[in-house]
Parts: sequence; C-alpha cells; structure tokens
Amino acid sequence: MEFGSISAGALFEYYKRFCYLFGEYFERNPSPEIERLCYQADVEMTPAVFTGFWLVSSVLAALGGLIAGFVIFMLPISPFVSEMPVPFVFLFMLIGGGVAAVGFPFYLSNQISNKKIDIERNLPYALAFMSILASSGTTPLDIIRRIVYEDYGFISTEFSKVLFRVDILGEDAVTAMNGLANNTPSEAFRDICIDITNIIYSGGGLDGYLGTKSKELLEMRRQTDKEFVESLGIFGEGYLGGVVMTLVLAVLGVVITGALGVEIGPFEPKDLWFGLIYLLTPLVNVIFLLLLTVKYSAT
Repeated sequence: MEFGSISAGALFEYYKRFCYLFGEYFERNPSPEIERLCYQADVEMTPAVFTGFWLVSSVLAALGGLIAGFVIFMLPISPFVSEMPVPFVFLFMLIGGGVAAVGFPFYLSNQISNKKIDIERNLPYALAFMSILASSGTTPLDIIRRIVYEDYGFISTEFSKVLFRVDILGEDAVTAMNGLANNTPSEAFRDICIDITNIIYSGGGLDGYLGTKSKELLEMRRQTDKEFVESLGIFGEGYLGGVVMTLVLAVLGVVITGALGVEIGPFEPKDLWFGLIYLLTPLVNVIFLLLLTVKYSAT
C-alpha cells in the first residue's frame, strides 16, 4: 500500500525512528529481560526501538481514546451526547492507553508461546527426518542446514540462527548450538539442542538418539493436543460465566434502577444503558475475540 509516493513500509520505518528518540535511553541501559523476550519472539527491533514503540503507541492510543470520547459524548451531532461527558471521555482515554500498554507485553508473550507450541508440534517429525539423515552418514551441521531448507516452522527459523552464527560470524557449531539452547522458548527443544551439542562434541551416534527422542515426543504431542482442548474449554466457560453473565447482570441492574428511579452517582440510567449496550458490550467482546485469536493463532 502506498500513500502518494511513500509506501506503508517506509512510513512504518519513519515511525520506528521517531519512537527510537524516546527509547534511546534504553540503548545505553538495555533491559536483559526485554532483550531476551524480543529475541525469543523474533521481533526485528532492538530493545530500545521496541520500548520506544511501546511508550509512544500507548500515548497515541490514549490520545485517540480521548478524541473518540470527545466526539461520541460531547459533539452535538452524536446520538450519545451526555450531560456528564467528562467521566466517559476519560474512560475512553484510559481504555485506549491501557489496551496499548498491556497489548505490547501480551503480544510478546503470546508470540513466544505460539513459537513454543509450533516448535513442539513439529519437533517429532523434524527429529525423525534428522534421524534418517544421520543414519545415512550426514554430518550434524549438514543435518541442521537441511532442516533450515525444509519447512519445519520455527524449528527451521531457530536452526537458521545457528547457521548465521557459524557461516557469518565464524563461530564453531558447539558454541552456536549452546547459544540457541540458552535462548529458545521450548524446554523440550532446549534439551535436544544440549544433547545434540554433547553428541557433536563427543562424536557419538546421533541417529539412534534422534529416533528414540522422536518416539517420545510423539507421545508428548498427543498430551499437548489434549491440554489444548481443555484450555479451550476453560476459555469458553470463562466467557460465559465471566463476560456474558456480568454484562447481563449489569444491564438488568440498569433497567431495575431506572424503573425504580434510583440514581447511580452522577450518571443517569439512560447514559449507563447506552454505555453498556452500544459501547462496553461490543468492546469487551472484541477484546476477548482478539485475545482468543492471539492465544491460539499458532494452533
């Protein structure tokens, strides 16, 4: 997509440079935790750029919520004009800024979680293929190179980091594999990387180990699928019991207080009704749907 003569990618690069001005402090004082999370999530940003991106986007989202609240509750042309608009306007500002502030770490953690799931889902099949290559006399580094060229999801991505450190940075295979083992989000993959490193160092039989490990991980895959179904059931129960019931009870409370003529602080029942039905209910459902989509995007 292009805007005039500037593409969307170029605009995004300009925005990242602008955000870096606010995150430059973190370049001089980097956070090891943010650096590790960005590396594990394969975010193509330095910790300073990511932190500035996080801060600036949260502020802009808060300003966007403030403007949206002003348009919805204060402009005369809006059907939701309220006699007490200030609390609603600031509520929109807090929601906008809060969603962006929480969304960035949530995105990182879910990218890492999705990456872990993808690695452990493809790991048995990758190990079986590696076992076949090892039994034919292929060297460990050539096996890793072949996995990178095949389509094994994030396993290929992780092993490509080993080749980068070996081919470009000039490290030996053992050092590169140790670096991968220290940074991969999957415990099972970390153990396998450590075992492969030990085998490379000692010169042991790689094909027998890979074949045995592949069978073990197939059983783990069945258990992971079972846990996925259970977690999805928990999400469904949480939505019905937490979101739907809370909204229904809130709407009933507004209707009853309106019928009895009870005032709820500075808000009129009409304002609360419009806020619940036309604003809060769609917003909560959209947020829940986004959380569900991000959580299971790799499954």
